[in-house]
Amino acid sequence: MQGIKKFVRTVVFVALLGIIGFTLYNLFFLKPKVYNLQQLEKLPKEKVVNLVVSPRAYVDRVSVVAIQGNKEILLFEGKLPKEVNEVTFTVKPESSGLKEGEARVVVKLRRFYIFEKSFEVRAIVDTQPPRIHILYAPYTVLQGGSGGIKVKLSEPAQLYVEVGGRKFKSYKVKEDLYISLFGVPVDTSPRDVIKVVAIDEVGNETVIPLGTGIKRNNFQSLRIELSGKEKVMLPKLGTILGGNYEGSNFVELFKKVNEEVRAENERKIAEVGGNSAPQRYWRGNFIQLKNSKVISRYGEKRTYTYRGKPISSSRHMGYDLASVKNSRVPAANHGVVVFAGDLGIYGNTVIIDHGYGLMSLYAHLADFRVSKGDMVKKGQVIGYTDMTGLAFGDHLHFGILIDGYEVTPLEWWDSKWIRTRIEPVFSY
Repeated sequence: MQGIKKFVRTVVFVALLGIIGFTLYNLFFLKPKVYNLQQLEKLPKEKVVNLVVSPRAYVDRVSVVAIQGNKEILLFEGKLPKEVNEVTFTVKPESSGLKEGEARVVVKLRRFYIFEKSFEVRAIVDTQPPRIHILYAPYTVLQGGSGGIKVKLSEPAQLYVEVGGRKFKSYKVKEDLYISLFGVPVDTSPRDVIKVVAIDEVGNETVIPLGTGIKRNNFQSLRIELSGKEKVMLPKLGTILGGNYEGSNFVELFKKVNEEVRAENERKIAEVGGNSAPQRYWRGNFIQLKNSKVISRYGEKRTYTYRGKPISSSRHMGYDLASVKNSRVPAANHGVVVFAGDLGIYGNTVIIDHGYGLMSLYAHLADFRVSKGDMVKKGQVIGYTDMTGLAFGDHLHFGILIDGYEVTPLEWWDSKWIRTRIEPVFSY
């Protein structure tokens, strides 16, 4: 019996030593830190802040204090939730009593109710959102069409135009002057509101309606029967996929190319189109392939059928132009070549940057007369028409991109439209 009591006392003693040792280790060796402090460096009108404490090290309370002169303002105080190493709170400088300008923000961690550790950052308090003054905007734009705006801002900010959920960025051209070209996605409803959004350096946001109406466009719908074309199409599908197509299921192969490869190609186009130069290269209207006939228009809704049953669909986002075989393809306007290479369903493709988000695309070419980085002039031969990629006849797929989104080229071929709708954007 005596031996059992001695054993129990030993176990209890060792357990107490372990608890004391673990506590001392947490207290003196584990150094809790606060992460995401940079969120407190810029304080707009309202901001949700999430601070992470790691390691926890018995931190039981977190407080956040802003200091301006001799004034201390409590922004947050609360317990660190059990089994969660973070706190989330909302800072509203105006209702808290913070003034515009600089402040020191101190985050304090309390442990064991008596020990405290502090972390400090310098903050800028700015609760005034940027003011937007529209200097030019079109009265109406067309579904699938283009537009442009000229805007004055009260302070430096990120500005963009939002149309149908897609954002088109702007470019600062003077101290307080910004311009933006934008497209209208083909599936945008005429009831949608085009918005101009400005976000300043600390995160204050201003959103205003542009007031530009959206006109409905009647896009053609086509059904394309594929049965009987397997012999011609299979080699092309196999080439695009870069593998052996023999023994493959034709329908599955076509769906993969038309849907997966197409989506991948469109992502690449968007990536290239999102990196336009902040300067204007182009002048006047864009030129069309000489003596060409339009064989397919922008916005066509295509349903592909096999033995009468729909198997896939797509939207044609450019103009297909046919002339004589291996026709010379001219650069539609002055610019810089930003892509020249194979692009899946588009085959041999050239993309030219014309500046401020505007680009032109030339697909299904035989080869190239230009390379990435080349400066080209309007009318300069950049390649020859062919049927590379998913094309079944010699032609040029011509597209106009704004911020990587294809809009109808029809407007950009029209010198009057450019003079009345686009040139006002660039008059500054």
